[in-house]
Amino acid sequence: MSNHEVKKGFSRRDFLKSSAVGAVGLAAMGVLTACDSSAPAGAPVSEGNGAPVAASEGERIFGMCSTGDWLGKAPQIEATAIKEVIEKDVVVVGGGHSGLLAALGAVDEGASVAVIETQPWSSFVDLKGDGTNRSGWYGEDIGHVNSKWLIGRGFGPYNTGEIAYEFVKRTMGRCDPDLIKKYVQNSGPMLDRMMEIYASMEDRRIQEDSAVVVKKELHGKDDVTVDYSDMTQYPLSVVHHQHDEDQVYPMQVGDYKTWPCNIQFYGHQGNNIEYFNKYICYYAQEHGATWYFEHTGVVLVQDAGGHVTGVIAEDLNSPGTYKQFNARQGVVMAAGDFKGNPEMCWALLNEYMEWAERSGQTVADWQYTSTRSGTGHKMMCWAGGIMETTPRGCMGKKSGPSGPWGAGPFLQLNKKGRRFHNEAGTATASGIMFRQPQGLASFVTDKKVFQTLFKGGLDHGAPNFGWKEMADAMLEGFNSIEVGNPEGTQISGVAVAESLAYMKGTVYAANTLDELADFLGYTGDAKKTFLAEVAHYNELCRSAEGDIDYGKQKNLMIPVDEAPFYGGKSELNSKPSLGLVTLAGVVADEEFRVARAGNKEDPIKGLYTCGNCLGNRYGLEYVTPMAGNSLGMAMTHGWLAGKNAAQGV
Repeated sequence: MSNHEVKKGFSRRDFLKSSAVGAVGLAAMGVLTACDSSAPAGAPVSEGNGAPVAASEGERIFGMCSTGDWLGKAPQIEATAIKEVIEKDVVVVGGGHSGLLAALGAVDEGASVAVIETQPWSSFVDLKGDGTNRSGWYGEDIGHVNSKWLIGRGFGPYNTGEIAYEFVKRTMGRCDPDLIKKYVQNSGPMLDRMMEIYASMEDRRIQEDSAVVVKKELHGKDDVTVDYSDMTQYPLSVVHHQHDEDQVYPMQVGDYKTWPCNIQFYGHQGNNIEYFNKYICYYAQEHGATWYFEHTGVVLVQDAGGHVTGVIAEDLNSPGTYKQFNARQGVVMAAGDFKGNPEMCWALLNEYMEWAERSGQTVADWQYTSTRSGTGHKMMCWAGGIMETTPRGCMGKKSGPSGPWGAGPFLQLNKKGRRFHNEAGTATASGIMFRQPQGLASFVTDKKVFQTLFKGGLDHGAPNFGWKEMADAMLEGFNSIEVGNPEGTQISGVAVAESLAYMKGTVYAANTLDELADFLGYTGDAKKTFLAEVAHYNELCRSAEGDIDYGKQKNLMIPVDEAPFYGGKSELNSKPSLGLVTLAGVVADEEFRVARAGNKEDPIKGLYTCGNCLGNRYGLEYVTPMAGNSLGMAMTHGWLAGKNAAQGV
């Protein structure tokens, strides 16, 4: 979604008289506006449908610690600007991963659907053959549990309650367990449904995707022609798992559990999920869904009781002209995150803002190229919803030193040469990295590197041996590391699902720890501390008590005492990046109905949400028990929200 100027000037009464449907959400019921001057100081004020409003003009919005008016006033659209009225059972705002599945869920219930999508079709599929379609269905893996495909690969079935609780544990209770349960329990059936549709379109897949030309700029080699007509087969789809084929799951590393629960669409471009998703889109279009590309939602339509009855959207090919989409059953808000709105990010991502400001950043440093600017969040708030409470998170997880192998439980040392945490605790690592001395950080291991690597969990960004080509490239690169080279050796990584061309890391190898410290950049007192800390770590590894400093589990305490010694380094700083997306959203109940003023006992009739518009999923950051759950959760929640909207649940 993106913000666009709309015509203003009509009074609410004038607009209600001229509107064919009665009322527009932000111009009619439940607008978050300035407080009435007659109200007691600091008291929340309601308007129409009971939504709270700002405490006073220019101050924070009621119920939220954010400062500044990130929400603004809902625009009013002149009736003469509405050029077309479209009637559907369900209207979906946003056609990304969650919107796609919302459309599927609705048509599966027999509903007619309109999907309003800001981007053109060319953002979703590779029409040019150059791989530039990276902003539509961005991502590569769908995290899910107990699908037929996953069990057929030998992974599962697993206890869904155990997985759901691990999610809750990692958010420190800063999530809605009902939403997590809905995801974990329904993600397998959701993937099964997608697979069923995909299988039914074999002839079209062969026609469209059996000879795809991949440019050398994307693959890292010469141009290649690839058969992408069956993305369900290895190596085009894999499961993120550990090296040992006989590994028992869940793996428990640093008191956190992880599972091999995803389908990762590998290939040569790093974004090959389009060759799967587009067939779901085709199916939905053939069964009652119409996509309105290059349109952007502006405001929700509400009746006199505050019930959502439709959406007004701007035609981006004809700025200033609008279409009104009336929804007989419901509207599903799947408009994505708000990374493209720096003011909104600065106001709402409070902990990240504090780190940013303390490190010298301003709101201008959070300018990102993104079509997702939080308009969906605003539309829901104008209609009576409210954002989740802090902590409001994003996917800007702070990574420590990990090298080409991803987040593994190797010994880590900071700028001063000191060990500083339990390296196996990947769920706690991000916040700890912010709090370290700024500058050099390193990981250190030795000849037994693979003993440690093969014990790592399956968190996002952790070692991944699901794709043999990638693992073989890493092992081949490891064998080429030059011992004694102060410049180090760059080798292919084995972590997240991306093209080989994107994943590289430099590893330093030395005959002594003293030499390795030099290669990593430690000098003076920091070097002395480095050597002393490694010696102390080795003592802990050999002791009966184990890690009495930070509590790393015993089987991960492997001494660093056999040459050659290996290490890698990175630079820590307290300047946060928002990563791929923001994760904060609007409060909804377990049926994905937007909660009026956050009260889940009072859902706004006709308004549903999913994906990164939905709140209470992750807490502060993306720290999860399996890879791919951002897409998997968005898709599963979208599928369910679409069904609920079609049924009027």
